[in-house]
Amino acid sequence: MPTNLDGLKAIYEALGGQADDVTSVDTNADMLMKIAALIAAGALPPVTAADNGKVLMVKNGKWEPGIIPDELPEVTVEDNGKILKVVNAEWAVATN
Repeated sequence: MPTNLDGLKAIYEALGGQADDVTSVDTNADMLMKIAALIAAGALPPVTAADNGKVLMVKNGKWEPGIIPDELPEVTVEDNGKILKVVNAEWAVATN
């Protein structure tokens, strides 16, 4: 099972940080400082109160506004760990 530190490292990488930059980081506090530095360096665009409720997604290697779907398919316990994406205008399980 992943640890909190593993999760923080994944967030760091999702924000554009390099995995090699955090191989020696071994505490949650140090990892949070790395994430804060990455954000301060401009990894994410600045936001204001007007952005409340908006979401971001990565498109073509950069952050862009995303759209939250109105409906999602029904799920069961068998779907644990699966990821959904849109294929031919319908929800499908991601295979890669």
